[in-house]
Amino acid sequence: MVKVEFFGLYRLNYGLKECSVEAASVKELFKKLYEMNPVYTVKELKNSIVFVNDVNFLKLKKYKTPLKDGDKVLIMSPASGG
Repeated sequence: MVKVEFFGLYRLNYGLKECSVEAASVKELFKKLYEMNPVYTVKELKNSIVFVNDVNFLKLKKYKTPLKDGDKVLIMSPASGG
């Protein structure tokens, strides 16, 4: 299982601080999160700021980043404001 922590609007809208999900990649994780609660589409989740084990997934393989048991994924809503 992968531990997923939510921040920002995602925490408010999912109503969760964290959850555990079985997923082999970030892409699969997004699909499973949508299936759990369709508050955000997979397309909307792709705009998230994502860290896998404290590394920005943009420095890894982005949506193809593999996940394994014990990994920690942080998902933050994109910044806004001015």
